[in-house]
Amino acid sequence: MEQPRRLGKADLHLHTDASDGVFDVATLLDYVERKTDLDVIAVTDHDELAGAHKALELTSRKRYRFEVIAGMEITTVDGHVVGLFLERPVPSFRSLARTVAAIHAQGGLCIVPHPLSWLTRSIGQGMLDEMARRPAPEVYLDALELVTVNPAARVTSERAKHLNETRYHLAEVGGSDAHFLLQVGTGYTLFPGFSAWDLRRAILERATRAVSGRPVSLPQIGLRQILSQHTRSLLLHPPRVARRTLARLLKGEVG
Repeated sequence: MEQPRRLGKADLHLHTDASDGVFDVATLLDYVERKTDLDVIAVTDHDELAGAHKALELTSRKRYRFEVIAGMEITTVDGHVVGLFLERPVPSFRSLARTVAAIHAQGGLCIVPHPLSWLTRSIGQGMLDEMARRPAPEVYLDALELVTVNPAARVTSERAKHLNETRYHLAEVGGSDAHFLLQVGTGYTLFPGFSAWDLRRAILERATRAVSGRPVSLPQIGLRQILSQHTRSLLLHPPRVARRTLARLLKGEVG
């Protein structure tokens, strides 16, 4: 009897030290290679594409068994949105609709991370409803992240799942939102196939499934790493984003 084909596994929400993660890109790639069974990962630093480009550069020089998608978690005035399959950075602090249109303009996909959460910058139900009503073909969402390790999202995940099943009917995806190595792969997306383009097709066809993996506790991560991540998140990364945004404002790219 023919054995059922294994589905591919993807973690679509990973942060490196290009933003507020505590590991560098090379360390992430080696960890995924040695410690996980992921077929695809997306590097999605906050308002920054450099980490994803570095990952693509390294995977072009070294043979890894998995594929990398270039992405960003972009701060909009309405909350965070993740752009996947990006070639160019997408400006921050614009409206969600304008940001989504910019992602699609370069052939990217739009994912709503940790939807409905009131503990982190998230897209709320009102904005999701508004996006669902928009007739413009370039302004639409591709998927909702319904599984993540982020504790801020767990309290609203069931509500988000219910709304998606009854109202939005978007593809469901999972990602770890990892800022620490041990979190990588703790939330993931199952999809038919194994490549990044198989995953892209599965999202567009709404053939994906969000899955929770092994939990990781804060004591397992360690106090030193937690303090380091908070320092990066609160003190080091925001000034970099502010400087880039100011430069884009002066060039007329933001608004």
